[in-house]
Amino acid sequence: MTAWIKLGLAFVLSGGLLSAASLRATGESQIIQNQRADGDHLSRMENDTMAARWKRLQLLTPIASKTSTYYLHNIPKSSRYLRPWTKLFLSRLSRQYRTRFGKPLRVTSLLRTAERQKALRRRNGNAASVRGPKRSSHLTGASIDISKKGMGSAQRAWMRRVLLGLHEKGYLYAIEENQQPNFHVMVYRGYEDYVAKKVKKTR
Repeated sequence: MTAWIKLGLAFVLSGGLLSAASLRATGESQIIQNQRADGDHLSRMENDTMAARWKRLQLLTPIASKTSTYYLHNIPKSSRYLRPWTKLFLSRLSRQYRTRFGKPLRVTSLLRTAERQKALRRRNGNAASVRGPKRSSHLTGASIDISKKGMGSAQRAWMRRVLLGLHEKGYLYAIEENQQPNFHVMVYRGYEDYVAKKVKKTR
């Protein structure tokens, strides 16, 4: 391998050639996420009462409004829930981000019920539907939105690289949105197995 090839490879691995287009949404993005949600047998939350019931059944887990590695921005208390594997992803990603950049992640969306999604659609015409094959994956509690506000080019490049790697390995579906300045991530149930294997290897 020549020095130029090595230099180019290092540049790619560092996130230098990864742009917002690397995680661009397509017309199939919502369909893919919903197909995976069906494959993982994930119910969609209709309202706060259903979400509270899923919490009691431990199918949803509460999310703290603020930790040393992330904080929630403008998320009502009734929506501060995630699937356990998505909470694991948030905990690991935010810890890695804090270690690398010395600042917490800003999280702008977690679970959304159908009622809340309908209200969002009235304010935002680009918001996903609550029914059909292109409905929002936030209804499952498996998705989060991570804000790009406050991120510099190095932070955005790092996030792209991490998300794209896990996306290509089949552990999540990630989109870098431009109309809304955030990274949208739907985490798959198999992420828990991925983490368990990594932890086992380090022991």
